[in-house]
Amino acid sequence: MMSILVIGSVAFTWAMSTQFSKTALVINREHFYAPYTMMYFNTCFMILCYPAFLLYELISKRSWRKAHEDASSIFGRRGVHPLTLLVCVAPFLLFWIGANYTYSASLLYISPSVATSISSCNAAMVYLLAILLLGDRFVPVKLLSVAFAIAGVAVMSLDGEMRAAWQGILLSVSSAASAALYKVLFKRLMGSANLGQVSLFMSCLGFLNLAFNWVPVLILLLTDSEHIEIAYVPWGPVIGAAVLSLLFNFLINFGIALLHPLVVSVGMLMGIPLNTVIDIIFRHVPPTAAFLGGTALIIASFILIIFPYDLICRRKAEQPPERYVPHVTRMQELPDHIHEVFRRMTYGSVDHSIRGHQG
Repeated sequence: MMSILVIGSVAFTWAMSTQFSKTALVINREHFYAPYTMMYFNTCFMILCYPAFLLYELISKRSWRKAHEDASSIFGRRGVHPLTLLVCVAPFLLFWIGANYTYSASLLYISPSVATSISSCNAAMVYLLAILLLGDRFVPVKLLSVAFAIAGVAVMSLDGEMRAAWQGILLSVSSAASAALYKVLFKRLMGSANLGQVSLFMSCLGFLNLAFNWVPVLILLLTDSEHIEIAYVPWGPVIGAAVLSLLFNFLINFGIALLHPLVVSVGMLMGIPLNTVIDIIFRHVPPTAAFLGGTALIIASFILIIFPYDLICRRKAEQPPERYVPHVTRMQELPDHIHEVFRRMTYGSVDHSIRGHQG
């Protein structure tokens, strides 16, 4: 029941955060266009991840001191320290910005359903990077998923009737690549972090974003690359996108740490058709053959990537192979009175042969 709830929540928060971001960026572009500022605003909400985790520990009647000590161990013996934040967290902030800014910017050119479909290709990119950087085992079937992902993006980009400008597709692919680098490098440098450690890391990421990332925001606003008129800010979609993005990231951390990564992957997979339905009904995006075909290829790629081949192979390996059962073993399974008959026959014949030999 918990897995179903998390799958539905991941799909809903991912789809709706994308839809709110799209609405905020296109509702009145002459007076409000600020994808980088929105990314900065959304990331500031990540600061709440670790306090939410500590609250969860208190509600569960666990020691928050021990939980904090365990969470801080992700940064080594120093724990949470300005130097460790700059060395361990700051590089990931760059990948975070690359993934989230390009994703937000792509929504100006393409529909949310196309953006989420292309972003799902990061699963295939993660697989390729994991082979190169983490030494993961090569699985031939997963290589097929990479081909499906590339084919899906190519089919979507060739659709002339759908609202899919090449700029939007390029930005979405860049977002997927940055997200893949973020995930693989986090795994390589931080290892298998638990829920508390990831929550602390996300809060530190949000804090560094709040402390330093305002500088590019100010430069973009002063150069008029982005423009904000306070009276025209669509606060509803902006705040909605920020809150849903926070919930989405927290659900991902919760699902991976307490349930199974496959649960999160299925939830993200469900977000693709959900966004497609919303686009067709409310944004009147035409469901062309190229759009549906490209989406189907990307979904197939996603399924091939998340399929638990290792788990199935491990279960088969654990099953004892069928082997020949010796006659003696089968004899041991017979009832006691049958055993007695065979014992008399055997020992009687042996005794008779000994006596014959002696005679």
